[in-house]
Amino acid sequence: MASTFSNLGLNLQATGENSGTWGDLTNVNLQEIDNAIAGVVTITLTGNTTLAFTSNATSTTFTDEAGRNKTIILSGALSATTVTVSVPNIEKDYVIINNSGATATISSGGSTTVSIATGSKNYVIVDPATTSVISAIPSDTPGGSNTQVQFNNNGAFGGITNTTAGYILTSNGTTSTPSFQVNTGISAGKSIAFALVFG
Repeated sequence: MASTFSNLGLNLQATGENSGTWGDLTNVNLQEIDNAIAGVVTITLTGNTTLAFTSNATSTTFTDEAGRNKTIILSGALSATTVTVSVPNIEKDYVIINNSGATATISSGGSTTVSIATGSKNYVIVDPATTSVISAIPSDTPGGSNTQVQFNNNGAFGGITNTTAGYILTSNGTTSTPSFQVNTGISAGKSIAFALVFG
């Protein structure tokens, strides 16, 4: 009976096979497991990139393949662009830290992907049954632009800006975005309410 291979590409040796190399193949398997659990690799992006991964290797020498590592650090000097980083379409999770200068779209070949802005990170899971990459945590990408105040905008970050000195952030009810408005102080009705509450 011939050897088979696991989801992570581990060599599942058949009984009686690989006489003289069984131990070397086992050591390669153990190193690959170690990488999948705790491996960290840095990839310098210059454009779209496919992470290396061999699914049926029978080598007795270990090769550190980026697609098998647990944590992927994306580096580079890209600017104002989006690149695709293709990961193996296997049952696998990754911690992705993007310091490449570009937005990185993590894909396993299907239409469901995760985009990670430069300077951000995410924890993603690959679902090979649907060829999907799924974010396991909410996006940490800020809403709006520089110097804006962040708020929860239907589960995502929103950003609003104070354009006039002296304005205060004011709630506009449960269905409207808060806004900066003129600071009119405490009205008579509010003063009475404070007096009743605080005596």
